[in-house]
Amino acid sequence: MSTHRQTADSKPITYRLDLGEGWTRIRLDEHAEADVNAFLDTVFGGVPADAAEAGRGLIAGRLTTQIIAGRAKGGIDFYIPTPGGGPVPALTVMASEVKIPSAAVPEPADVVARVAASNPTARTGVIAGMPAVRIDRSVGAGPDAEPAEESEDEEGPQAPRPRHIEYVVPVAGDPDHRWLSIALTGQAGPGGDEAKVDAAVSRFDQAVSELAWTDGEEPTA
Repeated sequence: MSTHRQTADSKPITYRLDLGEGWTRIRLDEHAEADVNAFLDTVFGGVPADAAEAGRGLIAGRLTTQIIAGRAKGGIDFYIPTPGGGPVPALTVMASEVKIPSAAVPEPADVVARVAASNPTARTGVIAGMPAVRIDRSVGAGPDAEPAEESEDEEGPQAPRPRHIEYVVPVAGDPDHRWLSIALTGQAGPGGDEAKVDAAVSRFDQAVSELAWTDGEEPTA
């Protein structure tokens, strides 16, 4: 699970993140194409090749765009709901490498404290033995958030609430002083069930709380 912009001689960041059933992991290294093809085989299992060709091409193009964007931001892996078993189709989880810009190596606890002080929705804690921060950038999060606007039809479906929840934790024992960002983004979609999104967020929080560092390549979902 090496990052696309790995520094010379640095080891890949390896971790274990158990999101539970219903998630597919797409590695953003040289395994990306194989992972996308395996995902498409699952999506279009049982569909004749000719009938699936257009759909496979469309989804493959979208995933390729996400892979390119993820690599540009230090992405390691991203996770998408598996068809028929995933939590909410419009949710994704991205794991990325982060380096804190600083002339000197900052103490992790100091970085966490500064981030928390500048973000009213931040919560701090300990994850995988390291100080960490959780930031909720979701629409409607925080003490100053404006209430959601009511629909013209009070009995009609409300607009979906975009979610963006990110954890940032320093990599234990890393000589390059890198950090790991794990972010969940997305929304229920038009007419979607916000309760399902809430449940997915809770499961995401639980999975990150159980994050572990590993010595090598391991399945993470």
